Parts: sequence; structure tokens; C-alpha cells
Amino acid sequence: MGSDVRMRGTLTDISLHGCYVELNTTFPVGTRVDLVLKSFGIRIHTPGTVRATYPFLGMGIRFNDIEIEEHQRLKQLLTALAGQKEFVPSVAADESAKKESVAAADLPAFFEAITEFYQKQQLLSREEFYQIAKRVRRP
Repeated sequence: MGSDVRMRGTLTDISLHGCYVELNTTFPVGTRVDLVLKSFGIRIHTPGTVRATYPFLGMGIRFNDIEIEEHQRLKQLLTALAGQKEFVPSVAADESAKKESVAAADLPAFFEAITEFYQKQQLLSREEFYQIAKRVRRP
């Protein structure tokens, strides 16, 4: 019998075969889980099985039948976490530039531009938000 319970935890250890997630509520060993891992702008979705559980601390989870695309993303994440320069700088530099555009925005002009946007559209994507910030930079 399955159930749909969503929980957030802190990913503290990961390999090609599984991970450890810190959270207060844990599941018994053998419980099948549907994992969504997010880190460094990479999202991995894979089934897993609880292999170790430490109540009020966390769980060790083995990845099961990970799909090829998800396995590639997992390799990218491991590269990023290892600090190898092949992957991290492009993501970090892009995020840094976006944050700088918000910090350099003329706040009254930024607020006005956001207000104008919402008068025409209902949803503002993250990219549109950063584009508006870039457009209204202080001189």
C-alpha cells in the first residue's frame, strides 16, 4: 500500500549508488521512496529504497533503476560537489551575475517595472525577473 507523503531533508552524502538525507521523520528499512534531489541547479528524480534509518536523524537510501538521463545528471552533480572546474563555474557565474543585476538595480525603477509587468501578465518567471533587474540598473 503506497502513500503520497512529501518531505524535505538535507542531502549530506551522495554517490552513484545512493545518498544520505538528514530529516526528523524517517521510514523503516525497505521502504520504497521516490526521490527528487536538487543541488547546484541540477534536479535528479529516481526511485530508491531505504537501507538505513536513524530516527530523528536521517536515512540512507539506495538508488533503484536510475534512468540514463538521471544517471548523467547524478554524475554532473557529483562533479559539481567535488569542486571540479568542468561544471561548477558556469552555473555559479551565471547565478552570481543574476544576483549582481538585482543588487545594482535602481529599486524604485525596479518596483515600477515589476508593477508594469504584472499589469500585462499574471506570471513572472525567474529569468524575466532578472532581465527586468538588468534593464533598470543604477547609472
